[in-house]
Amino acid sequence: MPIPIIQYIIALGIGMSTGLVLQRGRVCTNSAFRNLLLIRNGELSTIIPVTVAITVTGYFLLTSIPGYEFSSNPIHFSFIFLPIGAFIFGLGTVFAGGCAGGVCYRVGEGNVKSLIALLGFISGIGILAAGIIAEVFQSLNSSSLILINNQTPSLEQFAPRSIWTIIIVFGSCLLVYFFYLKNAEHKLTHLRPEWTPIISGILLGVLGIFTKYFSSLPPIYRNFGLSTVDGIANIAQSIVTFQLFNWAGFFMIGLIGGSFLSSLNIKEFEIIIPTRKDVFQFFGGGFLLGIGAMMAGGCNIGHIFSGIPELGISSFFAMIFIIFGNWIGSYLQYIKWKNEWPESTPK
Repeated sequence: MPIPIIQYIIALGIGMSTGLVLQRGRVCTNSAFRNLLLIRNGELSTIIPVTVAITVTGYFLLTSIPGYEFSSNPIHFSFIFLPIGAFIFGLGTVFAGGCAGGVCYRVGEGNVKSLIALLGFISGIGILAAGIIAEVFQSLNSSSLILINNQTPSLEQFAPRSIWTIIIVFGSCLLVYFFYLKNAEHKLTHLRPEWTPIISGILLGVLGIFTKYFSSLPPIYRNFGLSTVDGIANIAQSIVTFQLFNWAGFFMIGLIGGSFLSSLNIKEFEIIIPTRKDVFQFFGGGFLLGIGAMMAGGCNIGHIFSGIPELGISSFFAMIFIIFGNWIGSYLQYIKWKNEWPESTPK
């Protein structure tokens, strides 16, 4: 059944709105996790619990919409590949100069280093998405999945969604207090005053709810929230096969386009040319992002902003290993090897 053009317009619109929020709010979990380690600052990390709280609340409200059949879609849990992939992804965020969302919105700003990282991201996804290596990977991945009653592990198998919604919202409020509200003085000077992490988190949460709802409708049946991996993979596949992008592909086109228009509007668009050293580092970092995301079953946005609201146990583990990988990479890059600290992590 062909997809109505209105759905492509919706995907493009949600993607552009997401790109604008990412760009204006400087949303990047690489910077957020790095700041927790290097300067003990949780200001940017505040976006995560706010987004998760809004999204999980919205998902619960979706269950009560008449005529809409809400279905949880937790990410699969490979006891071998998920922790390894999430750790590799976390390492990649450091050397690619951003997480999946951070790399994409910086491409929209004209950052050629991020464009190189995105090409590496696509290459890493492609290796494990097609060909002989992909077949071997899929076979090993399928044989290492953890199942509970022949289903992907989910918190809903232990208690109703309503209970977990209350617990996650309460826990998120505590994190917001300790990360943001408790500290009257913040150290991050690269954030726009009118785009606080709380505002960015609320808007991302709402966009995640919209994404889940509209992409789950027939004839799409994508049934997931914010993510980059499926969209990037679809764009690459569509270019090779000369086919039209799907819903996720249009979302990603919109995300980069929204960041581009946003950066033009506030005069932050700037072509940044990389050095030869940058080319190897950023492509390699992006390659780690792609490999890690495929092994883990999703990127940081897919697991943290969407997988946790899906109540997938895999996504809680993925977040832990992404943070661990980011911290190891940050230690090596900025403490051990004494590279210059980014503007988003002021000394």
